[in-house]
Amino acid sequence: MGNLRNSMASILIIGHNNIGDVLHDMAVLKPLKTQFPKAPISFLTTPQGKAVLEGNPYLEHIYTYDKFSTGPSPLFSKWQLLWTLRKKKFDLIVNLKSGSYFAHFLGTKQIWQSSSKNKKLVIKRNNHAIDLHLNILRQQGFRINDEDLDLNLYPTPQDEKHVKALLAQEGLSFDHAYVVIAPYAAWHAKEWIPEHYGELAKKIVEEKKHRVIFIGGPQDVLKTKRFSTFQNYFVNFVGKMSLKELAVLYQHAQLVIGGDSGPVHLATNMKCKVLMIFGPTAHLLARPYWHTENVVRCEENLGCNPCIPGPHFLACQVYDRPTPCMEHIAFESVYQKTMQLLTH
Repeated sequence: MGNLRNSMASILIIGHNNIGDVLHDMAVLKPLKTQFPKAPISFLTTPQGKAVLEGNPYLEHIYTYDKFSTGPSPLFSKWQLLWTLRKKKFDLIVNLKSGSYFAHFLGTKQIWQSSSKNKKLVIKRNNHAIDLHLNILRQQGFRINDEDLDLNLYPTPQDEKHVKALLAQEGLSFDHAYVVIAPYAAWHAKEWIPEHYGELAKKIVEEKKHRVIFIGGPQDVLKTKRFSTFQNYFVNFVGKMSLKELAVLYQHAQLVIGGDSGPVHLATNMKCKVLMIFGPTAHLLARPYWHTENVVRCEENLGCNPCIPGPHFLACQVYDRPTPCMEHIAFESVYQKTMQLLTH
């Protein structure tokens, strides 16, 4: 580590693709900047990941690679990126992607990455993703405590202005008591039964007199028809907010509820009160980092769960309805935990 204390040292972090994973990747930013305050730190991710990281005070530059781009072929784009990064001559690469060998083609002598032990499936399923990333730094002598972490997004005044305007259209403000529900996920396998979310919204409104807000991305707008029976019990902000605007919304919420998805991990990063619902994902890997007990999960052994992480993702082959592990999560379990969290 001594050589990197030079003021000219430069660091590249190779991060993940999906929003939820990048939110976990952020754990290494402040410890690295604290250890090497003069070193410019860059981050490699996807355009989705860049949306999470823009404005982060610990980063100098964000590089992106999009294999779904409609431009040049993915192979050409990757070669182009490779040569761009090689020319930067980074002094250190922190590789957070345990299955990626991309770092070894960049001509950097120092590469920090997960040890062979931490790549084992049993380790991944029983340790939080944030701790697995921090262990890469701890292997190098870093001493890291919770207070050393900064997982926040950095919304702008314009983000706050837009959220206030949306709330005002619904007769709401930050002074009102409201609960946010994020019913969607990038993988349908992580989504709980839609009718249960609708019924939960109804119960919250009737029993707690809180307003309920449903959120999601633009790709989720059509799915909101599933909740038409319960439309009088929630405010529909699906597709209307950016990630940073969600961060503003969450800061004033009494509770955020949802599955293993980027929007819910965002609430965790902001240290909001969160309730997460787990089916296919090993809950110890992705549970709320600051409120580890705020989990409802499938406790039934179905022979295939959890399948994330692992080599047999979606072994149930269920694509047109909630997966068996999500169906085994009873409404009553989530309802009781919700009421408990809204009471205390």
